[in-house]
Amino acid sequence: MVISHLESRFEYRKNTDYELMKPLPSLLAATILLSACSGNIDNSPESGGQGYKSVFCWSEPVDIFGFQPQLRYAYCPSVIEMEDGSCHIFFCGNPDEGKMIDNVFHLFMSRNGVKSEPVSVLAPSPDSWDSFHCCDPNVIEGIFKMEGCTYKYAMFYLGSDRGDTNGNEIGVAFSNDLNSQTWVKYPGPLLPFSGDDNKYWGIGQPSAISLDRQGQILLSYSCGDEKGTRVEMCEMNLSDLSDIKIGKAVRVSSSGFNHLIHNCDFAMDAVHDKIVGAISGDWADVYPSFIETFVGVAYMDYTSFQKGNGRWTRLPDINSGISGFYRNHNPGLIRDSYGYLKDYRKPSVFYTIATTGSPCEWSYRICRVDGKFIKQEITE
Repeated sequence: MVISHLESRFEYRKNTDYELMKPLPSLLAATILLSACSGNIDNSPESGGQGYKSVFCWSEPVDIFGFQPQLRYAYCPSVIEMEDGSCHIFFCGNPDEGKMIDNVFHLFMSRNGVKSEPVSVLAPSPDSWDSFHCCDPNVIEGIFKMEGCTYKYAMFYLGSDRGDTNGNEIGVAFSNDLNSQTWVKYPGPLLPFSGDDNKYWGIGQPSAISLDRQGQILLSYSCGDEKGTRVEMCEMNLSDLSDIKIGKAVRVSSSGFNHLIHNCDFAMDAVHDKIVGAISGDWADVYPSFIETFVGVAYMDYTSFQKGNGRWTRLPDINSGISGFYRNHNPGLIRDSYGYLKDYRKPSVFYTIATTGSPCEWSYRICRVDGKFIKQEITE
């Protein structure tokens, strides 16, 4: 059982014959636009009107960022959209070419698509619980006090002190500036893993939503232990890091999906009382079998989500027919700084593509699609 983004960590020497980015054959890729509006009318939250049906469509994918042709990867984005349409993008990457050791990077993108140079803003700390990897970031705004300082932003992340993908834990770091190259870590894991770290994956891949625009947080995360693979969530108060309050964990419902959900990002639509999930799909049967073939996007009532007993209403998957690649994984929803979106019917998703060449990790690259319901004339 593996729910990590990377099954193996190793150094790799450049092979000049390696095809870094090889999309699907042209005939299949040509069907992208034809399949982008293949939504099920039964999933529509609103009628298209007499003589019309309402169909959900994904836009043509937009390439956002990758380190290619270097032997470096970019994946697992956490995206904050500002009021002017610009975005702060936090993602996992490796600073040293050919070495699979994760840092968290930051990249700023203007509303016109002009991007800054990516900068590593969170790195492993020597001789610490996160001494090998810092990855899977998720950033939100609030009011957080730690060691006499008040911070505006919290970055939740997966930390690990080993390279075999086991024993992962969740940490948090703070800053007052999204452009900062220095985030102050909370000393120790925020959510430690209490299971057998020699045998199980642990906990990680956090997604946070602010419940009060201050310190009250809803945090969801992937779990892999003796109970199996799942996603849990809990409420916590990080207003004062010297007095952290963490509520009881609740298992996130997987009803509506036919696989074990994991590696999710969530966003809230408070106006319509909905939660939207960008949910990693099932793993492939062939190499690379440790990353997923599609990203599922779905919504449910927030009150049902909180109780862990709701059923997801699925939108069309982001799969090879949309992206043009056989592997689509590690998604992140475009959200505001508190973890909200304006309309659950118009989600925008950043996701990671990969080829199936070995090693596939060097092909990891971040892309974007935007979705919406459109009216389509009923011709039958």
